[in-house]
Amino acid sequence: MRCLALAEALRAVGGPVAQFRMQAPDAIVQRVRDAGFSVQGSTRQAGQDSDDLVLWCQQNRAGGPPWVVLDGKYVDPALLSPLAEASRLICYDDAPYRDFPAAVIINAQPWTSATDYPLRAGRLVLAGGQYNSIHPGYFAAADRPDRPAILITLGGEDPANDTAWIARTLADELSRFPVLAVIGPAHPDRTAACAALTRFLPRSEIIHAPPSLIPMAERSFLALSAGGTSCYELQAAGIAVAAIAVEEHQVPFVAALERLGGVVPLAGPAPATGDRPAAGPRAILHRLLHDREWRDERIARGRALFPAPGGQNLAQSLMEHLC
Repeated sequence: MRCLALAEALRAVGGPVAQFRMQAPDAIVQRVRDAGFSVQGSTRQAGQDSDDLVLWCQQNRAGGPPWVVLDGKYVDPALLSPLAEASRLICYDDAPYRDFPAAVIINAQPWTSATDYPLRAGRLVLAGGQYNSIHPGYFAAADRPDRPAILITLGGEDPANDTAWIARTLADELSRFPVLAVIGPAHPDRTAACAALTRFLPRSEIIHAPPSLIPMAERSFLALSAGGTSCYELQAAGIAVAAIAVEEHQVPFVAALERLGGVVPLAGPAPATGDRPAAGPRAILHRLLHDREWRDERIARGRALFPAPGGQNLAQSLMEHLC
């Protein structure tokens, strides 16, 4: 929810009032509304069909071109020129460094720098971990004492039901600890995931579509996580992270975080047939649980990537460049 984090940071410094147009599960929409922002549903995917956004910009330019923030994950930069001309366009990007026709590109991956992008007149690139969109609550969680739990969180979708795979494969190690298992809002088979947890980890606490992982982070010392940006939040919270690349595009992301020394890869995407070998993941989990010095080193390196919330840096930089 990096767009929500940015909206909250801008509100805190007196920036533009954010309005959201989004396609998302009801739980995510409600989370945005609970934060005090208006939400309008959209049947169009921003960046693929932006005619309605261009029209909105034309109708709301009394004080100059409005700001439009896009999460660029599924956006084709080649289709954004009309929207860029009608607005002050801000695009969140992830590698491989797409050349958005935007006034501002934000890429908070900690291995990224502005020089990874072509130099364009008038364009600002905010790159690196100091521009993270991590909620301050995760940083506060790192200082909480007595965190005995293990968190299982495979993202909003968990497309291959890796929650069930973890329960089947790693229960012998996990059952010795309190387990918090998060089922995302778009999980394809919640019934099967919950059945596996109930069978193999009967004492686990199952949490359905929470608006935030902060309450779970406050209780956990280790997380088995999907290989997305939740890894950032969990590392900022002082949690050791073993990551599963639940989809192919997460493989290089997890590898990059491993090179920086924080995240430990647990497994790659589930094969189309059969099951993953279990020996490797079992050995990794065993070491994380029983080699405290190694685990604490991973935690320290992860926290060093995100030493402080980046929302204020983002908001101030945008206000200086666009106002």
